[in-house]
Amino acid sequence: MSIIGVVSMKGGVGKTSTCANLAAALGAQLGAGRVSTIDLDPQNALHWHFGLVDQDTTGVCEQSLTGGNWRNAMLQSAYQVACLPYGNVSEADREAFEGMLTQSPQWLASQIKAAGWGKEACVVVDTPPGPSVYLKQVFDCADLVLIVLLPDAGSYATIPDMEIWLEDMLAARPKLKVFYLLNQIDRSEALNRDTAAFLRRQLKPRMCPVDIHNDEAVAEALAFQQPVLSYEPHGQASHDFTRLA
Repeated sequence: MSIIGVVSMKGGVGKTSTCANLAAALGAQLGAGRVSTIDLDPQNALHWHFGLVDQDTTGVCEQSLTGGNWRNAMLQSAYQVACLPYGNVSEADREAFEGMLTQSPQWLASQIKAAGWGKEACVVVDTPPGPSVYLKQVFDCADLVLIVLLPDAGSYATIPDMEIWLEDMLAARPKLKVFYLLNQIDRSEALNRDTAAFLRRQLKPRMCPVDIHNDEAVAEALAFQQPVLSYEPHGQASHDFTRLA
């Protein structure tokens, strides 16, 4: 089994879109029944990308608080990806869930194992931006972590905090693969292009070899509640996500 965590240190960088579209690209390559997504972000937005907004589910938060098996709450999409939403929950339930995660550092790993996806499975996990108990859970069990950045000053400002976090996490798991992924690259804009080049120089040892270009089709696909590979299969972003997968 492969576990991929998609994280960011700030919101608005396209983290959830990246998670969903990467999962769809993996599903297209690996086939039905191989790829699942888990939404650990209380914003509960991941399932929108797969057209699953009208389906009822208890979600990962409620399912975990009641001791249920995650597989009973998985939603099957039309894009060869299963999705476990965070769920619409009260603030009290969210706090109780996060308290449980704090008390059980290996909780995510144990729940994924209990779900019984099998050795051939690929699980892609979305997380809220910034340091959190969710982020720590992902770092404790992931095989690969992608840190999503925009080529702008705001993302650059978050890097020192991310590097401090990485230093602590990699001390416990030195073999964990971690890559920075540049999203919304637009080489026609000088500032965007120059910032991307600067980030590549600064972060060279950990830079993902694939960039995700700025493509309006990504936002349009979300409006139609589907992955960009389905909405515009021959577009630049679809090509990028296929290479990333």
